[in-house]
Amino acid sequence: MDAHIALIGMGPRGISTVERIAAYLDGVAAVPQLTLHLIDDSEIGSGRVWRTDQPREMRMNTLAGAVTLFTEPGASVGAAVLEGPTLYEWIQALRGEPLTEPKARLLRAHPVSEAVAEGFAAEIARTREESNPTRALYGAYLRWVLGVALARLPEAVTVERHRARAVGIAERDGRDEITLETGERITADATVASTGWLLNTSEERLARSGHPWVRPDNPIEQDVDALPAGEDVLVRGLGMGFFDLLTLVTAGRGGRFEPASLRYVPSGAEPRLTVTSGRGYPYLPKSDYRSLPPKAVLARHKARLAQLSRGDAEISFGTQLWPDLVRDVFEAYYRTLARVRPEALNEGVDKIVRRIDDADLEAHASAHDIERVPAALTAALDGVSSEPFDLVERITPLRGTEGLGIDELTARIKDLMGRDISEAAAGWDSPVKAALWEIHGARKPTGLATENGRAAPDDTALGKFMAFGQMVGSGPPLFRTRELYALVECGLVRFLGPRPSLAIDEAGYELSSEGRVARAGVLADAFLPNPNLSRTADPFMRSLLSAGRVRPFSPHGTPTAAPETDGATRRVVRADGELDPRVHVCGIPTDSQWADVAISPMPGTNAPFLQETDKVAASLLSVAKQRSM
Repeated sequence: MDAHIALIGMGPRGISTVERIAAYLDGVAAVPQLTLHLIDDSEIGSGRVWRTDQPREMRMNTLAGAVTLFTEPGASVGAAVLEGPTLYEWIQALRGEPLTEPKARLLRAHPVSEAVAEGFAAEIARTREESNPTRALYGAYLRWVLGVALARLPEAVTVERHRARAVGIAERDGRDEITLETGERITADATVASTGWLLNTSEERLARSGHPWVRPDNPIEQDVDALPAGEDVLVRGLGMGFFDLLTLVTAGRGGRFEPASLRYVPSGAEPRLTVTSGRGYPYLPKSDYRSLPPKAVLARHKARLAQLSRGDAEISFGTQLWPDLVRDVFEAYYRTLARVRPEALNEGVDKIVRRIDDADLEAHASAHDIERVPAALTAALDGVSSEPFDLVERITPLRGTEGLGIDELTARIKDLMGRDISEAAAGWDSPVKAALWEIHGARKPTGLATENGRAAPDDTALGKFMAFGQMVGSGPPLFRTRELYALVECGLVRFLGPRPSLAIDEAGYELSSEGRVARAGVLADAFLPNPNLSRTADPFMRSLLSAGRVRPFSPHGTPTAAPETDGATRRVVRADGELDPRVHVCGIPTDSQWADVAISPMPGTNAPFLQETDKVAASLLSVAKQRSM
């Protein structure tokens, strides 16, 4: 009997799942008749975020040489790996540069279309390993990977594409009927939802306000035309979505940045933005290493994780992991300082490191605080350098600004941004960036050690660390922060502060922070909210939830935003605690349960992203096989 598998969401995870299905079927003597339904209302093979028709101003936050969608030798996958080019190697091949085997052989067997080579010719010519490519070019790479995966499927596999959104699912006689927004119905024996950044239900008062409101969404899907030229606009969000929106309403409206002088030449079509967020401070720019970034050392942190991994007891980040991680951070700072400005040290660096190890940081450790430990180490190292490291100041850059007005606060943040730009431009020679890179590098191993409910329930320090690590390590390319600096300089952007509160009246919106107040007739939410199963606006996930076929992941009895899934298969857990027989969910919506699955695979790593799609592919085939027997 013909079995049917539905793949909902055909961005990177959907593509990788198809490639893994092909890998599992490779060499199978008798492949049953199988139909794959590829479902996406955006481009099938790039998804919404990586659409190939989006403005070329939209750039990846990842370096060309630091992303792939192929498994590599040694990966923890069940089917054979398929060694394919990284994004940068693919670009090199398009330039005619030689690749090593077997990647070159794969490209010879599946050549890239001339239309892609011609359409991106200028970008392909100038891209370096450490460049931030356009999202559209990455989308073209993804579509090529999908083409490779589809070509490797056995003849017994039929592929049907559905350019529509899945809006519901219902059980029918031991199978599932998936309803598309077009009214089409698909019968599936196994389904996976790889839906990415699902939106949540909007704030009803904003929808009812009658005032222009740009809803949270993927920036290229937002109505940025609603932000009026020459008028005041309130903006919530200072992460990547903000930098994207900023680009669309400045360079996207004819303005011009002059990077060498940190100057912006307006077109006159820009709005004036007053910006705020929970932290109130922009994400830090990535360092310009003029190469791929280094690997974090994390000697003490890794040793502590290895020690804790021998058991299955709960892990308290604040008390068990944070003190040694802080030691790693401070050592990275002082060793880099010793290399670039040795005259700034009053003691030898090895002696300083011994003092770091001897400091009794555990006495200051807390399950709820991440400031006390670094403050104690800064005090213990008093006098060792004319350039002491203050990690607490980096954690709370706006401490002490509560009494400042908007203009004063904006001037303070502009000065700090100038410092951030200088540190990022120093690249390998910035002691501060060396220290913060340890923070960034610790996020993945920490997340993996505490995933699936292993974090101690009363440890709030973990969430604070992860948020801080995201700000210092997942910020924009350096040129974006330079652009923001230029916009502040010319008066088009000002800052309101942290933890804003919102009020709405007949005249418009009012945001307030620590006594500072800003008003405007238009509000823009410049962020993609983390998906939340209990508040999801996605009709497909709502149909699963209302039917009791999925429940929130609830470690220690506390519901999280994630749907609960099985570790071995990623099948969802029903409300009654049983595994659903057919439905799987993977990727970004499960981030509260599984670590690092939201991060694109990096070359040379055993990427959880690819481990997950491999598990899903194996389970989909196993479930579908029962139909064909």
